[in-house]
Amino acid sequence: MSLWAWLIGWSAFALPLAIASFRGWAPRRVRSRTTPWGIRVRGVALLVMWVGGLVVPLGRWGGLVDEDAMFPLSAVQVSLLMFAAGLISGSQLGDRFRRRAAHPRAVDEGVGEQL
Repeated sequence: MSLWAWLIGWSAFALPLAIASFRGWAPRRVRSRTTPWGIRVRGVALLVMWVGGLVVPLGRWGGLVDEDAMFPLSAVQVSLLMFAAGLISGSQLGDRFRRRAAHPRAVDEGVGEQL
């Protein structure tokens, strides 16, 4: 019963958020700080997290219960979650660099200051 509860609960929580973000939907405050491609990259990361959350439970459901099979499944799950974290970090860095490049030069150069 707990396997079905995990599959249904995880899919009900993560999948709608991932699909909405992948399609470009985000709250207004997120859209003001993030580019559309950044929102979609985070949607892809959420889809990867959703798959990563299903690897071990689906392996157990498929009959891979012994220790020899659980180690590779856990390694795949961790690597998928780390890949998703890398996608999110990369999109945040891209947004930070974009904001820095759009920073007005007048502020950096001190134009308009009295000598």
